[in-house]
Amino acid sequence: MMTCEQCLSELTTGSLREMSSDSPVMLHCASCPDCSHLTTLLRDREYNAANVLNSLPPMSNPVTLAETSVRTAQRRRIGNVVVMLSGAALVVTIWLAAANTIIPAMNSSEMGARKTLRTETISLQCLSPQQAADVISPYIREAGSTYYLPTSGISAITVRGSPGELAKARDLIKQFEPDAGAACRAPVASLGKLMDQLAEAQSGVRQSAPVSGKTPTAPKK
Repeated sequence: MMTCEQCLSELTTGSLREMSSDSPVMLHCASCPDCSHLTTLLRDREYNAANVLNSLPPMSNPVTLAETSVRTAQRRRIGNVVVMLSGAALVVTIWLAAANTIIPAMNSSEMGARKTLRTETISLQCLSPQQAADVISPYIREAGSTYYLPTSGISAITVRGSPGELAKARDLIKQFEPDAGAACRAPVASLGKLMDQLAEAQSGVRQSAPVSGKTPTAPKK
């Protein structure tokens, strides 16, 4: 007869489905309640395991699995390319929108700011208002640009023009203020010229005066 230890050894290495009813293990379990209970538990576990395995989906073919992996990788690469192309298209769209709307608007705004006329009164140190007008007149040419001369004797000139014209007028007036022909220097030059003329006249009178002790003869008739 088989002992319990031998029965347990056979159950550890064998399967109950492969054992017939007249096998030594089955005969021992018929007479041993402990081994019979253990055999019943093992049979239930094998049955449950078989049901679990039967419910699992069939294993895929390795070739099919490899093809599926390749297709998945291709789809991912195509997706990355599509994302990059979409990003590039978005950048181009933004650039075109900026080129067609934002940049022209900025240029128009800048040109408008340049053409905006401003009025500024420039004080004069030595030039007269008319002299300042003569200097800046060729450069005040944009539409609406002009200059105004004071009528009350104030030493200043008022210029209306673009920022560029105003800057040019200031530079020209500053450049010609030290000129020798400026109005503030004209009286001094005129006085010097008058003194020279007076000196020449006095010299001529001395040369034509009679010599002392002689009586001038009357002109002959």
